[in-house]
Amino acid sequence: MLTDIESFVKKLESEGVDAGKKAAEKIEAGAQSQADKIIADGKARAEQIIAEANAEAEKIKNRMNSSLELASRDAVYMLREKLIRQLKAILNRHVEQALRDEQTLTNVLREVIPVLAKADANRKLTAEINISDEIKSRLLESSLRELIYSLRNQNVEVDAKYNLAKAGFEFKIEGSTIEVSAESVTALLAEMVDPELREILEKATEQKN
Repeated sequence: MLTDIESFVKKLESEGVDAGKKAAEKIEAGAQSQADKIIADGKARAEQIIAEANAEAEKIKNRMNSSLELASRDAVYMLREKLIRQLKAILNRHVEQALRDEQTLTNVLREVIPVLAKADANRKLTAEINISDEIKSRLLESSLRELIYSLRNQNVEVDAKYNLAKAGFEFKIEGSTIEVSAESVTALLAEMVDPELREILEKATEQKN
């Protein structure tokens, strides 16, 4: 009888140990599975966060590049405008000085007026030359008389006046007015120089990029 009891106890102990082992293994397996899932979820979330961060960084980079490009264009435009203004100021100063010089103005009148006053041999034209009284001189008056005489021989009647308010001269013929002043000559010269200036700035920008 005692033997049977001992065997029964041993059996219970054996079955209890086996059951405990199985339960422990089941718990361990469940814990490992849960741990693997947590690790996998964490890894996926980390990868997602990294991908989102990289995408946001790329957006920021693109915005910065776009902003820098716009800022560079604005800077080049402002520089170009400033250079053109300075160039016009320099040109205007030198052109006005030249047009206030009686010898220079005399030469310009002799070269320009005959080209502008080509008359029809069968029809007489009337014209007017107006210059500033400030630069009226013996040389200029003598040159104008010679010019007027020459034009009359070409069937163009010219009247000379000295009431222009600025340096240079004004020539009127058949309802048309041609002005040679510091402003008009400067504008013409600036237009001629501006494309070259634009090209220089564009090349400088390309080299910088």
